[in-house]
Amino acid sequence: MPFKLVSCDGGGIRGYLTCRLLQDLHAETGFLDKADGFAGTSTGGLIAVTLADGRAQGKDTGDLIGVLAKHYRDDADTLFRVNEQGIVDKAFDELLKRFKLGGGPGITGAQYDASGLVEIGHTLVGDRTLSSLPTDLVLAVNTVCLNRSADIGWAPFTITNQELQYESWMNMRDVPLLDIALASAAAPSYFPPHLIRTKDTDYGYFADGGMFANNPVLNGINVAIAANQAEHLENVEALSIGTGLQPADISEDMVKNPDDWGLLKWFGVTSKAPKGALIEMMLTTSAENQYWMARLVLKDRLVRLNPPLPKVVGLATHEPESYDLMDQAIEASKQTKHWERAIEMLQRW
Repeated sequence: MPFKLVSCDGGGIRGYLTCRLLQDLHAETGFLDKADGFAGTSTGGLIAVTLADGRAQGKDTGDLIGVLAKHYRDDADTLFRVNEQGIVDKAFDELLKRFKLGGGPGITGAQYDASGLVEIGHTLVGDRTLSSLPTDLVLAVNTVCLNRSADIGWAPFTITNQELQYESWMNMRDVPLLDIALASAAAPSYFPPHLIRTKDTDYGYFADGGMFANNPVLNGINVAIAANQAEHLENVEALSIGTGLQPADISEDMVKNPDDWGLLKWFGVTSKAPKGALIEMMLTTSAENQYWMARLVLKDRLVRLNPPLPKVVGLATHEPESYDLMDQAIEASKQTKHWERAIEMLQRW
């Protein structure tokens, strides 16, 4: 029997698209109850943590993924609760807006605080810790440790419930699942860095895992093989779910004078580049690069669903049109050969 992995990309509010795809696939195949592991980055980390915890608690995974989708749609203002900035930061933000430059995603401070994520996350996973997950169900969640050690500095890290001898420097069994999700979702300039601290250990601050692997499929595979949950690559099948391909770019007309391209232009504040272009580009190219590498080694044992969006949907954009655009992409995805391949593979699980 193959090791069966479900991998969920990061993408902010577009986690709604991920949940809807998972929900509809599960309705046809029941695959969420048969997966051997869940991997996630950022918003995908929240989804992976919730599904792994749901399996461990014996919850109905079909209902659970529906609850998550509803949170993304109905509670977006809570998930993305605007950060109450200080007087100086507010004044600078207003100045930018007055000159129609916009505040950008966290130009003067984190755009959102994490209190809403904490509220909703707690309803999903409570106070349960990583040790509450059975070891025969793999969880792999990407994040960036901002200070691994004085010698190494910041470092990419995949938090897992598996015992990996070469990663024993950071045993997180006593860390709450909610902290793991928050650490993975701490997108720079959107959310503040997240501090993980237990009764016995101060792990320091963490940031969004999308900075190195917004698509966590290879991290999930590596953890499974290293923990002897999967024998080898030929023994792995994976479903990789994206958050929608964005019709976004930075054209020659937008650049004009490349020497002028400092931070504000890269964030779309003083240019016509998409808002938060630097972060969006980093997340998109990281995810597609991971897929390309995974596809080379897994071949037909990897199926990816990442439907094109008709228009750009920002990481935190949650107007009604945003959901209409994602729903359109979801329905279009069901008419593709990728959807057929996904159903065929998942029915074997």
